[in-house]
Amino acid sequence: MIIHITVPYDILVQRQDEIIGMGVNPEIYLSAAALDRCQDADVRRLGDALKKAGLSHTFHAPFMDLAPGGVDSKIRRATQERLEHVLHLAALTRPTIVVFHPEYEQWRHGEAFDLWFEGSLQMWTPLVKEAEKLGVTLALENVFEQGPETIQKLLEKINSPRCGFCFDTGHWLVFSKKGWRGWMEVLGSRLVEVHLHDNTGKEDQHLPPGDGTFDFMGFFRHLWTQRLSPLYTLEVHQEEDLPRGFEKVMGYLESLRKE
Repeated sequence: MIIHITVPYDILVQRQDEIIGMGVNPEIYLSAAALDRCQDADVRRLGDALKKAGLSHTFHAPFMDLAPGGVDSKIRRATQERLEHVLHLAALTRPTIVVFHPEYEQWRHGEAFDLWFEGSLQMWTPLVKEAEKLGVTLALENVFEQGPETIQKLLEKINSPRCGFCFDTGHWLVFSKKGWRGWMEVLGSRLVEVHLHDNTGKEDQHLPPGDGTFDFMGFFRHLWTQRLSPLYTLEVHQEEDLPRGFEKVMGYLESLRKE
């Protein structure tokens, strides 16, 4: 099984030969600063190098300060520009999946949910249509959502096989008020990717699986029994922790195969 590893674009470009030589299948994080600096030719060369090495890749879109469902028209235009740029780059390399944050926050958007939801649909609908043309899948990732209902409503309204759900284990542990089994009951059929990282439930630490309190073995077993096979991405922020995190994930999956 292929496990992807989150790598910021700038680091991947600076250490391209080293990282590709290690056989890393990257989820390339495109921050706003990276989008400002990157050139199409460089991105195309990177995609060609990954393909030549037989490696797959995904994209993670920027999210800081962005508001896909924003009410302010100027903020939404800036967000749209960023997200359209990501799809432009996706046309150059054809990543398997592009991950986005819907950016719904109950305390901020709860009283204006209808406005947020309508704005979100106006943002995601043309992006999904472009993804359909490219043969790329978009994934909406849970962050501050307390339950699966908001993402469920978006996916049902968008109604495209090229738009699915990315479940983030660490975000769930910190922010959700509903158990992960409840999330899987609602969104498991739309699950296309899982971000794997851990914490103690108090802050989004992005620790290696097993260093916090998330029930990874129970989670993997549930997906196994439900015959769900999403793409897995290890999203550990400290480089020195990556080998241990990778080995831990592979250990969980190997244990399942032996059961």
